[in-house]
Amino acid sequence: MTTGMDAARDDSPRAGDGAPDGPPVVVRLAARVPAWARVGGEAATAGRVLLVFSGAVLVVGAVALGVDAHEARVLLGTVGALAAAVVLSLRRRGPRSPRATVAYPVGVLVLLGVLALTTTGTASAFIGLIPLCFVYLGLFHHGRTALAVLPVAWAAYLAILPVFDAASWIRLGVYGMTWWAIAQTLAVTTAYQRSLRRRLYADARTDQLTSLANRRDLDERLAEAVPGDTVVIADLDHFKRVNDTLGHAAGDVVLERFGHAIAQHLRRRDYAARYGGEEFVLILPRTEPVQAVNVLRALRTEWAEEGHGVTFSAGIALITEGTPPGSALAAADVALYRAKNAGRDRSRIATERIVPRPRAQAPAAGP
Repeated sequence: MTTGMDAARDDSPRAGDGAPDGPPVVVRLAARVPAWARVGGEAATAGRVLLVFSGAVLVVGAVALGVDAHEARVLLGTVGALAAAVVLSLRRRGPRSPRATVAYPVGVLVLLGVLALTTTGTASAFIGLIPLCFVYLGLFHHGRTALAVLPVAWAAYLAILPVFDAASWIRLGVYGMTWWAIAQTLAVTTAYQRSLRRRLYADARTDQLTSLANRRDLDERLAEAVPGDTVVIADLDHFKRVNDTLGHAAGDVVLERFGHAIAQHLRRRDYAARYGGEEFVLILPRTEPVQAVNVLRALRTEWAEEGHGVTFSAGIALITEGTPPGSALAAADVALYRAKNAGRDRSRIATERIVPRPRAQAPAAGP
């Protein structure tokens, strides 16, 4: 039987099998868009690309068709309007709302309809821009948005038609359903990919045993801590005895339940991660060390009531301008060992400033 991994391996590009090398051309081109042209977010950037591409298609089409002077002026005005829209979109800073970016495909459709009404037959060469607008809508909007834009697309298509007869009604319906289906398919696919990406991102930053954050996520969160936040390192006491006497499976149960106790006890704004082995790090925003002691005291009481027979010690350090997050974590580590040396099952507040040094990953079993 072929496993999912084997299937993925079979689908991977190999030399000589005709598979593409590297990401698609569109992705490579998007990566080359300069930073100044990416203002407003991905949807706005893609919208400007849609406008620029539509203008390029009109220019190339005008040259290939050999239009007359009047049609050339109309095409030039259409391209100018597209260019002006791009410039105006660049002047507005900040992210665009989803509704605002609908203006990009709608603008293309409106200009295509104006082109059809002011020329004779020229616009029919550019009818392919209509489904391209629905591709954009599917990538960056819900399917119902494409349904709302559909009347504008129909109006542009009707303007392009030289003669409207009974068969035109059928084509209008078929094209409309096809355009909406394109957008709907892309919208569903994009939503699934975004959900999958969020799930993979969360899995990559979650400790599978305790369901708390892992070391990778902790490093990122610690870098975002600010003065006034408090860092706590909690370590289960004599955890090695649990593994030695009851087995590692029992030790895993203790770790899992301790992580659950932390998650249930802490405030919504607090953060907790498994640091490694039986060590856990807490980041308590806008919390004084004395308040952290009270938080740990309540956690210790609840943990003791669960009857696991395992206590924990903790070191506490405040992040200040003179003690950045890395130094505070190192100071909390020193305070933790002071608590251990004082008899365990207690907390200690750091009293000294520590310069952080590289720390090896904590072993699975500790004191």
